[in-house]
Amino acid sequence: MDEMVCNFKKCRKRLSSFAWVTSCSHIFCDEDGTKEFNKCFACPACETNLSGKFDIVRIDLSPTEQYKSMVLAGQKPDTILEVCTRAMAFWTYQIQQERIYQDYIANKSKERSTLQEQYYEHTVTKLQAENASLKNQVSAVKKDLESSKKRSHDLADKLTERTRQHQKLQIIHDALRRRSIDVRTLDPSASHEGLGRNQAAPLVSYDHPFSSGDESTGRSVRHRGGGGDNMRVMTPAEKEFVLRPTNTPIQTGPATSTAFTMQNRFSMELGTPNEIARRLGHRKT
Repeated sequence: MDEMVCNFKKCRKRLSSFAWVTSCSHIFCDEDGTKEFNKCFACPACETNLSGKFDIVRIDLSPTEQYKSMVLAGQKPDTILEVCTRAMAFWTYQIQQERIYQDYIANKSKERSTLQEQYYEHTVTKLQAENASLKNQVSAVKKDLESSKKRSHDLADKLTERTRQHQKLQIIHDALRRRSIDVRTLDPSASHEGLGRNQAAPLVSYDHPFSSGDESTGRSVRHRGGGGDNMRVMTPAEKEFVLRPTNTPIQTGPATSTAFTMQNRFSMELGTPNEIARRLGHRKT
């Protein structure tokens, strides 16, 4: 180190022009020395009392050649060597103090860097743990998302299939509806017959007026069912069938029952149309 520094703790700047030196081997810059020594004659570094005449000296750190030639001129070699020895001791002390100070700063910086390293290692470990946790959460969310997407696709496929089936059934329903409308338009009786097949068997009754045989010709049979009254043409045997009324005797007296008080009763032989036709044919012959 070629240059010394100011020993004032708040200054620590390098000295180049004028400086203040003390008998306690400290040196200060011109600004700090002038300010501090105008207050009191005590060392700002070690607070030593500097009341002697030569305890505080202002020196020129860049002396002229004339000063160098005359400062020790005329002194004995022992005096010159002693002055040089004391000057070298002052220099050595300043170098050692600066080295101690730099070592102290280095140690403090090392301790601070060690603490910061530990802090940042702990922070990095914590962040890595949080990062791993977040990665696990992201993986779980991705799995849930994939599952939701798959479930959504499955539901979409089912919805598409149901829609397709619904459209197919709608088309079939519309076709059957149009066909039913066409059949009813072309043949109204077909719809009644189709409707009659799905209902109970109609009751057949013969409507026979009490009249002569001449009035009984041209009669028709009426089918009564849920689909309405339908007329059909009667067979010749049915047309020739005549019901002949007869008088029913009435019993008089107090023992007469209400079951025998009916008048104009007649007897009618029922049977199938073939049997009736056979009987009528036999009577004609």
